[in-house]
Amino acid sequence: MTRLLRAAALGFAALLSVLTLYGLTALVLGTWPRNAGFVETPDGIPVYVRTNGVHAELILPTRVDGVDWSVEFPARHMRALAAPTPWVAFGWGDRGFMLNTPTWSDLHPTTAVVALSGLGDGAMHVEYIETPMAYETRRVRVSAEQYQQLVSYIRSSFVRDPDGKVRQIDAPGYFDTDAFYEAVPTYTFWYTCNEWTRRGLAAAGVKTARWAPFDLAVLYHLPDAGKAR
Repeated sequence: MTRLLRAAALGFAALLSVLTLYGLTALVLGTWPRNAGFVETPDGIPVYVRTNGVHAELILPTRVDGVDWSVEFPARHMRALAAPTPWVAFGWGDRGFMLNTPTWSDLHPTTAVVALSGLGDGAMHVEYIETPMAYETRRVRVSAEQYQQLVSYIRSSFVRDPDGKVRQIDAPGYFDTDAFYEAVPTYTFWYTCNEWTRRGLAAAGVKTARWAPFDLAVLYHLPDAGKAR
């Protein structure tokens, strides 16, 4: 019994050490900026980041600068959307987690374990919305070139058929205006949904964290949407 208790104590201490190291690394790399010299483009293309307090997503204009997201994600893909709205949100994550956990009360330990282990598939949540200001958001304005870099990053995250079309997942969205699609890569403890969002901002040259497993690190370097001009 003594050996068993000692082993349990050592295991707990090891787990606590790993979690502490993870948290400290997230804090250091989350506050250490990448693209520190980024300057917003006056009257540039607005890019928003929204969060539900845990999960950060990108919000982009549905149609701007020659990019029309409604071509790749038509209204018929959504449960009950008559026509695309002015804005579209993109959020990446683990497929099992996104499809089976519409609310935190639906979370099962096995779902979380599979997601963190990297054994699950990726998925993209695409949602049409009327305005980004209905959510807790941050906003930056980018140049046309930076926007195209972000667009390329997002598009590269989708699994596509031989004709280059995105593959919609046969599962209902959370609402009438959203849908799920097959995506890459896989979710791990290092590559989280928020890290996907951070890498998109980094690809566009926007000031962001070095690593962002949590949404706070993504938001930390961005101006509040209500104060952005």
